[in-house]
Amino acid sequence: MKTPIRLAIIGALFSLSSAAFSQNGVLANAAAPSPTDALTTEQIAELTRTEMPGDRMTLKYSNKWRITFDNEAKSDGTLVFRMVMKNSDVEPVVATIPIKKGINENNIADIVEDALQKAFPRDFNIETDDGESVLVKLNFIEGSSSLVLLSNDVKNLKIKIRKE
Repeated sequence: MKTPIRLAIIGALFSLSSAAFSQNGVLANAAAPSPTDALTTEQIAELTRTEMPGDRMTLKYSNKWRITFDNEAKSDGTLVFRMVMKNSDVEPVVATIPIKKGINENNIADIVEDALQKAFPRDFNIETDDGESVLVKLNFIEGSSSLVLLSNDVKNLKIKIRKE
């Protein structure tokens, strides 16, 4: 999917939500919006921008990632993940995942697993582990990837991503 189309889809999803980023999310080189503002086109573009070749060198890469969720969602919100392949011309994949208020960490892990399986290339094996964790694995011979949480505006939901 071309970047402008992807940006339009992400922009439409974000414009439906007036919630802003929580401190659990990461907003690279952009000012955090106030709690009552919707995301601007510039903020969406900043979140989903494609790295230049030099930027890919500064990312942390692994062939296996663990995403751990803690606590129940106290608000509706959206999680935005970005996956970048190392030593590849493949465009980064951005996955936007809506989360509803009241969902517990185990169900959030199931929702994220399903969404990442649909968004990421088939080379990835994505599965839940211990109920509240999602494993994102790539065969060592197929390379490695960087996985980053770009945004988390779900209140009370803590997310940790670490290499395995």
